[in-house]
Amino acid sequence: MLKKYSIVNFVLLVIIAILGVLLSVCPFNVPASTDRYNGFIGAIQKGIDLGGGVSAIYQAENSGNSSDNLQDLIDESLSKLESGIDRNTTYTEFYVTRQGENKIRLEISGALDTDSLFTYLEDGKQIFITNEEASDTVTNPTVYITSEDIQTAYIGYDYENSNYTIILNFTSQGREHLQELLHASEDSGRTNSYVYLDEVNSDNLLSTVAIDTITGNTFTLTSSNSTDYSSTDSNQTMMLVCSIISGSLGYDISLLEASYISPVLGQNTLLYIGISFLIFIVLTLLYLIIKYKHLGLLGSLALVFYLVLFVFFMQAIPFIILNLSAVFGCIFAFVIAVISNIIIFEKIKSEYALGKKIHLSFKSGIKKSLWPILDSHIIIILASSMIWIFAPSALKGFAIALILGTLLSAFTSLVITRYLLNIYLPLNSTKAKRLGLYRDKKLTKIEEVSPENNTTQVASQVTETVVEGGNDHE
Repeated sequence: MLKKYSIVNFVLLVIIAILGVLLSVCPFNVPASTDRYNGFIGAIQKGIDLGGGVSAIYQAENSGNSSDNLQDLIDESLSKLESGIDRNTTYTEFYVTRQGENKIRLEISGALDTDSLFTYLEDGKQIFITNEEASDTVTNPTVYITSEDIQTAYIGYDYENSNYTIILNFTSQGREHLQELLHASEDSGRTNSYVYLDEVNSDNLLSTVAIDTITGNTFTLTSSNSTDYSSTDSNQTMMLVCSIISGSLGYDISLLEASYISPVLGQNTLLYIGISFLIFIVLTLLYLIIKYKHLGLLGSLALVFYLVLFVFFMQAIPFIILNLSAVFGCIFAFVIAVISNIIIFEKIKSEYALGKKIHLSFKSGIKKSLWPILDSHIIIILASSMIWIFAPSALKGFAIALILGTLLSAFTSLVITRYLLNIYLPLNSTKAKRLGLYRDKKLTKIEEVSPENNTTQVASQVTETVVEGGNDHE
């Protein structure tokens, strides 16, 4: 009964593994639909070096009568642009650089719909915040906060009212001006602040914010008034946020050109990497099968599940991007998964060599491999986390891929491989050679001398004690 149960389990697992591989690598048209399924691998976001992207070049000009050095303003604003794009879009790899004296170059990975973003950034809008509402009688209210005080802006969401909000973060000077606004409102007894776009007049009122809702050093625009902006439309909110960021740069920008960028490393680089990695995987699995026989087959099946899970999560997690550094992280993670399985197999071999039966060797080998696997994986995850936090952006892909691969390696070796070993035992619990297991030579000689079961058992125990004692003595 147990043998049939194991056979059915293995058949189902092999079918699932094959389906997982097909879903990972095979694109196809979805029946009764115009959609196309690209496979897990095809859905992974590619970096500029492997997948290309789009590029936009902006012309920068001093706004109004500003006499500030334009090059200094551009250099100071690059981090503001990067922060704004990072917090308000799903683009996982982008670069903002100054080009020449008065141009800004923006590069974004992937063939994404970036036309709207390019247009939004071009349409810069000034922000003015006061505690007096502009009207026919109040034509020149005191302005406490302007666009120069804004460090960045990003989209939030008000779950209570089911609409999008705009959150403003201020510079150190802006935080001082915010405190001045709060103190002036307290002294005058005014309970609201008013946010205007471009000009301070009743037609340009964007939002009314209650003074008592302002906490910390942020300012949340929770509603719209007389402007065309609708806080229930995410696209309009995105457009306004980008316009506010652009308006806070201190200069005007206009889009000169936008173009597609071919992969930096060449059109076929990803194909060559994929072929090389596939050859490496096949050779590794063959090595496991040749060296460990049935144990190697079990390990190979576990590693197939590992690879399917790995590519699935690579495409499912939004902030993961496949660039050259991430490729090296994937290779290193796969090697860790292989070594984890080898640790289990070597522990099993060692236990069997000391005289234990196959099922006891499996149990002891799995138990004794637990902490070596956990220790090594924890160290790798901690080291990768440090790389992710402190290393340059070019190495972050390596760290993210390695962290994901290491977590899946621990799961594969301690859960999937262990499960495969347990369901294998009913199929073979006596034929050690099929598993690549061999006794210690001293133990084998004693078993050959005494063929009777009881004597052999005693001799095995004595030999095990002698071998262990000898090892301890050494």
